[in-house]
Amino acid sequence: MKKVFSNFLHDEGGAITVDYTVLSAAVVGMTIAATAVVTGSIENLTQRIDTELRTRQLNDSFIGFDSSHFEALYEAGLVTEEGAADLFAAANGMMNQDIINALEAGLESIQNGTITIEEAAELYAIASVAYQRNIVPDEIIDYYFNFSGGSGYGMVETN
Repeated sequence: MKKVFSNFLHDEGGAITVDYTVLSAAVVGMTIAATAVVTGSIENLTQRIDTELRTRQLNDSFIGFDSSHFEALYEAGLVTEEGAADLFAAANGMMNQDIINALEAGLESIQNGTITIEEAAELYAIASVAYQRNIVPDEIIDYYFNFSGGSGYGMVETN
């Protein structure tokens, strides 16, 4: 029995399997530890990026007051250039989805014949911003507001 036990202790067969098992367990353990460290950092980075994007004022300096978009209103005596510029500035401060919603409501008022003069002037300003930001198809803007000089609906009929 002593000889069997001695042979067992000196036998190196299977030692490589034990070595690889221990090394694999160490690698798995280190991977789990590294993942735990990186996960916290990634969550922190994601929160910082989210905060930065929500607070940052995106540059829309390419949007500018285009007086020609209000020509029909000037000719009808519905708004002055200064008034149009003020309306444009207010519209340019709106978020894209708010502009789309306002255009939908305004176009519905046009179709129903219930749009007022003030609403028409505001709608032209909103349409000017939407046209320049390219958030509404040009065909729709041109049909109702005739910004590109086509043969669209043109001047909004007001009550």
